[in-house]
Amino acid sequence: MVSSRLLVVILLTAALLPCAFPLTAAGQASPEAADPAAAAPGVVPATLSLEEAVDIALRCNPQVAIAEQGVWSNRGLVTQAQGALMPRLDVDATRSTPVNLPPFTFQSRNSTFQTDLTISQPLYTGGGLQKAAAAARSILRGSEGSYVRSRQQVAYLVRQAYYAVLTNEEGVNVSQEVLSSAQEHLRVAKLRYEAGVAPQYDALAAEARVARVQQELISAQAGRDTAWATLSTVLGVSIPAETKLSTPRPVASSEASLPDLTEEAMGKRPDLKVAAAQVAAAKAQVSVARSARQPTISAAASYAFLPKVTIPGDQLGQPGTELVVSQSSGYISLSAGWGLFTGGSVFGQIRTAQANQRQAEHALNGLKLQIGLDVKTAYFFLQSANGQVSAAQKEVAQAQEAHRIATLRYQEGVGTSVEILDAEANLEGAKTRLNQAVYGLNLAAAQVDLAVGRGFEAPVPPTPTVPWTDSPPAR
Repeated sequence: MVSSRLLVVILLTAALLPCAFPLTAAGQASPEAADPAAAAPGVVPATLSLEEAVDIALRCNPQVAIAEQGVWSNRGLVTQAQGALMPRLDVDATRSTPVNLPPFTFQSRNSTFQTDLTISQPLYTGGGLQKAAAAARSILRGSEGSYVRSRQQVAYLVRQAYYAVLTNEEGVNVSQEVLSSAQEHLRVAKLRYEAGVAPQYDALAAEARVARVQQELISAQAGRDTAWATLSTVLGVSIPAETKLSTPRPVASSEASLPDLTEEAMGKRPDLKVAAAQVAAAKAQVSVARSARQPTISAAASYAFLPKVTIPGDQLGQPGTELVVSQSSGYISLSAGWGLFTGGSVFGQIRTAQANQRQAEHALNGLKLQIGLDVKTAYFFLQSANGQVSAAQKEVAQAQEAHRIATLRYQEGVGTSVEILDAEANLEGAKTRLNQAVYGLNLAAAQVDLAVGRGFEAPVPPTPTVPWTDSPPAR
């Protein structure tokens, strides 16, 4: 029959089990144990907008998932650091079976159960534990900033890949239009040659032109397929072949002044907050290193539950009697320690922590300079892109008119084949340059947002209210 003390130990162990085996808020097994495929995202819609593409990437791109798990990892470190400040309760249970006991002994000859219950609490550590917890919280804030920045970077990559698909699709359309125009010119050249009003050279030159445009079309189609594959990789999911992109490319973009953008970036960039958090963590680590010079004081209380031992009186020279001996005992202790000489190890730890702090401060200053450069580069790129789009639009309009005139002149027999071939080549080049200019404009606008730190500042994974009942969300 189980003793009452052993029953107490079992109940205490059962009460502490939730601390050792985390559960979700719903009381179910942690999501990590579930099938990862069960959390797979839905299918890409047949008509995909830019906003939908960004949303899919933020849910499915591994870069965001890695940054999110980094937040959860550092939250665990904060819990560990704060737990070191709390009282600790330990329960140890042992079953002992005696072997070859001497004839006279106070120890029971049967198997016994021993239960040790110990509670301990650090009273003074020179502020080391408190500063370690502060450092862990600073590192957590840094990881949350990295999570937000990773979302912004992924969103930028989505915009870049999305616009690249649209640009390459337009490139295919341009090539197809040029091919149709070249084929029409070839038809007219053959008719004029057969009618004897144009030399054979015109027909041969037109055939060569068609062959060159066909090669350009094949190359444009390969670029389009590559752009789709890149977009699929950035999203983190496969894109069905019938998917169409629905968000058109803007052909103009305006921004605030450069000083305003720089000021906005200094207040929004998450990586700047990461660097500031690293400085705070480094300062706390200096305090942790210095605390090793201080004394430490801790208190503990322990009690060992042991079964009573019944000793026959025959062993004590008193036949017919029994002696019942209680073996349970406990103690209360107060411990103090002070490292008076450590061979310079503590001094070395302090010097290392101070150097790390200075390094973090220099990194923060360097990042501020880099952010200023990022904003300037993106701003000037956007200004240039706006001008290039405007110029390219004018060039296309002029090239279209020149091609129309050259076509009419050739059909009426007053123009040459060289004239119309040049007009076709100029029009093709103008449309291609306009297509690339529009892509550059959209890419520049996305770079401005990335440099400033705009958009997609979704809240980091929710802070757990009860650490042992919250688990990272399944992805």
